Amino acid sequence: MLPRLRRFLDVRPGEGLPVLLTFFYIATVVAAFLLAKPLRNGLFLGQHGPYALVYVYAAAPLALSLFVPAYTRVVARFGSRTVTIGTLLFFATNVVLFWYLFRFARFALLPGLFYVWVNCFAVIAPVQAWSFANSLFDTRQAKRLFGLIGAGASAGAITGGLLARFLTRPVGGAVNMMLVLAALIAGAAVIVSIANVRIPRRGAARVGRPVSSPFRETLRQIAATPYLRLIAVLVFLVAVATQWLAFQLSVVADERFGGDADALTRFFGTFNFTLGSVSFLLQVLVTGPALRRFGLGFTILVLPLSLAFGSSLILLFPVFWAVLLTNATDQGFRFSLDKATYELLYLPIAPAQRATFKSAIDIVVNRFSDALGGLMLGLATRGFLMFPGLGLGVRGTAAVNLALIGAWTVVAWRLRREYVRTIHDSIHRHRIDTERSSASVIEKSAAEALRAKLEGEDAGEVRYALSLLEVQQTKSWQPALRHLLAHPDADIRRRALRLLSADRDRAIADEAVRLLRDPDLGVRTEALLYLSREMGIDPLTRIQELGDFEDVSIRAGMAAFLASPGPSQNLEAAHALIEAMIAAGGETGIRDRLEAARVVGIVPEAFAGLLPTVIADENDEVALAGIRAARALGSDELVTPLVSALGRPALTDEAAGALARLGNGVVPELARMLGSPAVDAETRRELPGVLVRIGSPAAEQVLVDSLLHADVTLRHRVVASLNKLRVLHPEVALETSAVELLLAAEIAGHYRSYQVLGPLQDQLKDDDPVVMAMRASMEQELERIFRLMALLYPQEGLHDAYVGVRAANPIVRANALEFLENVLKPELRHVLVPILDSQVPIAERIALADRLIGARVETPEEAVGTLLASEDAWLRSCAVYAVGTLQLHALEAEIRAFESSEDPVLQASVRTARRRLAGEMVPAGPQEPAPADMDMGVGVG
Repeated sequence: MLPRLRRFLDVRPGEGLPVLLTFFYIATVVAAFLLAKPLRNGLFLGQHGPYALVYVYAAAPLALSLFVPAYTRVVARFGSRTVTIGTLLFFATNVVLFWYLFRFARFALLPGLFYVWVNCFAVIAPVQAWSFANSLFDTRQAKRLFGLIGAGASAGAITGGLLARFLTRPVGGAVNMMLVLAALIAGAAVIVSIANVRIPRRGAARVGRPVSSPFRETLRQIAATPYLRLIAVLVFLVAVATQWLAFQLSVVADERFGGDADALTRFFGTFNFTLGSVSFLLQVLVTGPALRRFGLGFTILVLPLSLAFGSSLILLFPVFWAVLLTNATDQGFRFSLDKATYELLYLPIAPAQRATFKSAIDIVVNRFSDALGGLMLGLATRGFLMFPGLGLGVRGTAAVNLALIGAWTVVAWRLRREYVRTIHDSIHRHRIDTERSSASVIEKSAAEALRAKLEGEDAGEVRYALSLLEVQQTKSWQPALRHLLAHPDADIRRRALRLLSADRDRAIADEAVRLLRDPDLGVRTEALLYLSREMGIDPLTRIQELGDFEDVSIRAGMAAFLASPGPSQNLEAAHALIEAMIAAGGETGIRDRLEAARVVGIVPEAFAGLLPTVIADENDEVALAGIRAARALGSDELVTPLVSALGRPALTDEAAGALARLGNGVVPELARMLGSPAVDAETRRELPGVLVRIGSPAAEQVLVDSLLHADVTLRHRVVASLNKLRVLHPEVALETSAVELLLAAEIAGHYRSYQVLGPLQDQLKDDDPVVMAMRASMEQELERIFRLMALLYPQEGLHDAYVGVRAANPIVRANALEFLENVLKPELRHVLVPILDSQVPIAERIALADRLIGARVETPEEAVGTLLASEDAWLRSCAVYAVGTLQLHALEAEIRAFESSEDPVLQASVRTARRRLAGEMVPAGPQEPAPADMDMGVGVG
């Protein structure tokens, strides 16, 4: 029974006690207020009448202005929960004192003082209660639970109304009801005390301590922040408009009951009980579903539009029932739907500042509004102090109130957009801070580690650092490399000189001349090559002067000398020498080929015919030198060898850069290769990166045409490349039909993955290779979904949302989900948000997938069979592996079809699975599937 009730109320495990205590806390506080309210009204109206209300309206802020600064300092010193208990006990003591004064020492101003006290209590106690709720729940929990928690306010309204209606006579009148009121307030203090013991601070409360700042500074920040300013204006308009509505009810009630204090108390008690019952039903049945389905953008407009209708009705028919109906609408919606919506407005604010801003707006701005509203009301009716009034009655005040409610509606409409913008700002700051922190930490730590290795005494560490720099090709390390020219290890001197030569560092010319006399032949050879290439020195002259050099250095030096521009240039002779060096095969010929490739880079246009051979060289260093020469040349005839080089990881970046230099003219050939099954899969997967570097509309169109490619990894890279191109060329119109089709397929596929994951999780451990493979694949699916949405909604901040939903901070995750709920179309929001919300259990996601897709996956055989039919070779390998692990003999015939696969990982998985099916004990080893290239590090933007 209890689990069913939890599911109906949408309460997740671990939330039950916080929800229950918060519900009763709010219920008790509201019951106390709505008991005090009819007592206050009856005692005051019975003695002074309704038109004197303007004075107590104005007096309440004066009392609060004395209370709030002291309260703020005490909270900063002792903490909000401790001070809340003390405040409630202080209020309970106040009520006992009022009871004594009304019974034994009554004076003329006492009903007015009690009225002001009730108004102050009505501000402070509910603010404390909802601040307590805000400290326990994040944005997502609040959206689910504030409707239920807010039902506590309606339950309190029912309780307060019942007490006022039925206990007034039995206890001896309105004055003795104050003792009941004191007991209620003390009960609220007991509830908070229990919560202090039973509920640890979590969620927003853990993020940071409240920021204590001068009250003037807080007001300045509110005035300077558009979002907070709009909330403050909303509070002002709501306070004044609802105050005038309450005044209208007091006028017609006083006329109806002739100033009888007990009759007025019973009337207001009955009114509160009835409207509390309606509010309770609205809270339980309407508020939560409305917030989840329509969001704050809809619910924030319900109350002002309803009151606009009611005020129009009063304007036309200024009678008791019209006023009663409008006030009923006010109390029915304000303590249910509108209150939960209003509390959500504070959740995008940083937790450390939230309580400060909320107290300033809810207490100070609210009561200032009461004072100004009371003054305006006095001037509009029978005057205020020495100022005469306009003599407006119920109809006249309704006309003015209609204008106030119109302004309220406009502000609420603007708040809808500012709420989304504020949430976006918070998750955007998180993404920027995360990226900046990660990049700076990685860059700094990597640079420091590399510099430490270069400057270390361990020759092995220095060689390792040099091997990293040999592929990095950056001039920023030249000072450290120059230092190594004097290193005692000859190999380190030689490699440092080679790197500096490749960077064309002319500052080491004198050092290179010195190194011509180095004891090591290899160092002398590198020095000769440097001087021949960079300084144009005749190698034969140097060889005759200094003697011993390697044959390769003589050939390379001569070729470099003959190829260099100048009076001694002889390209024909240089060509013959280089061609002979390129033809040197095997491991012994690597040095010849490498030096030949470097010489080709001096005058690449003269040796273009040799570059395809150099680029295709089996040695990566040789091929890399050829690609750099091709990049400088920029010839369309080199497209084919450069595309072939893309499939070699050590060459990919340089080859992509060389192809991109060819520009838009090479796009048709790249498009043909992208769709050609004759081109190696690894090579095709690198082509989207080349198209991004070209960055033209034609390149973007090729990527759009490739969106539905069967290769999952290639499809992922196509989508990622399109994201980058949209940033570069947002002005280019994108054909959205293919994107929308693929997005729908990806979302359906992600739900299908949950269906498959369910039976596998029941049979396998979380660290099993199959489960891990599924989760990794689902992460990639999710990234593709966000990337596709970013193509359809490029201005919506989806990159920020993607980073936010993956954040470790629960508040950031909640804000990211709330942002998505407000910017996505309803049909997309309803299917996407549940699979992103970490508070939605896996079982619930699987149940949703069963409803959306229809075809259930109930057994491990069905789950593994689905994976065997996957387009992803990696998942197929994992599925084959699972057949053996789970002893799924029914699928043995299906995995035999993979025995002839060209994929070695898939073949190894088949062998492993069949041996396990035969009962052999096969240890986990390298034959198990390994993760594919996920390309998960690239942001959505």
